Amino acid sequence: MRNIFLVTSLLFLVLLSNAQSVLWEITGKRLKEPSYLYGTIHIQDKRVFAFGDEVIEAFNSSEAYAMELLMDELDMAEVQSTMFMEDKSLSDLLSEEDYNLLDSIVKEKTGQSLFIFNKMKPFFLFTQLMQMDLAKDKADALDLYLLNKAREQGKICLGIEEFSDQINAIDAISIEDQVSMLIEGLTDTISSVEDKFEELIEAYLIGNLDKMYELTKDTALPAEFNQAFLIDRNKKMAKNIHKFIRKQRTFNAIGAAHLPGENGVIELLRKKAYTVEPIIFEWKDAE
Repeated sequence: MRNIFLVTSLLFLVLLSNAQSVLWEITGKRLKEPSYLYGTIHIQDKRVFAFGDEVIEAFNSSEAYAMELLMDELDMAEVQSTMFMEDKSLSDLLSEEDYNLLDSIVKEKTGQSLFIFNKMKPFFLFTQLMQMDLAKDKADALDLYLLNKAREQGKICLGIEEFSDQINAIDAISIEDQVSMLIEGLTDTISSVEDKFEELIEAYLIGNLDKMYELTKDTALPAEFNQAFLIDRNKKMAKNIHKFIRKQRTFNAIGAAHLPGENGVIELLRKKAYTVEPIIFEWKDAE
């Protein structure tokens, strides 16, 4: 469990592959023009925005931009409602000792009492608290930044998934398991989490999916979560990307965790008879 934050940051990173890129070209199967697959990471750290010219050219040349969810079209009231428990609360689920510990952590990070978050699902509280420790160099996370650029350029904007797909995957983790993730994740030493996350960023910047997998594989996430959050979603992503690229040249941006492995989107597209090859590029100076 000690690296649980690294896995959730993959809502955010990663399984196994030998490729050294997060940008892939999709050709073949009578496509008139290539489309692209790009692995993103949902953070605001300036380093992940310093992609090379090859990424910019692939993006600019595409008629459509597809991402997991069209963030600017989400019903925020619906989003908020799914983040809370209906018949449970943290004060019911936690021992007095754990509740007091979590309360002190929440106060330190937010300046507010845990009581404010008492009905929030532990998974969402955990990810929100962890995001607060990450660099906020940019106004938006990478995938939303790309969406805004696509809107500015007048591209067709497409959602690869429905909001319910992601929520159902999260809800596949029992509330009890979410509580364990929350307590164990937040009580890791800060330096340990920061060091691991830095390794993860460095692996992302060289497209080393093998390394990212090594950094996350000793976690203890329930099998139901892996099946729902990666494998099942990968199948739907590959199916919809197939539909999109048959119609127009599309830049498909999805979390890098969905790219590699025998059940990853790359292999699933190959099984549909597409040629999917990495495009190697150099990152620029983040400054």
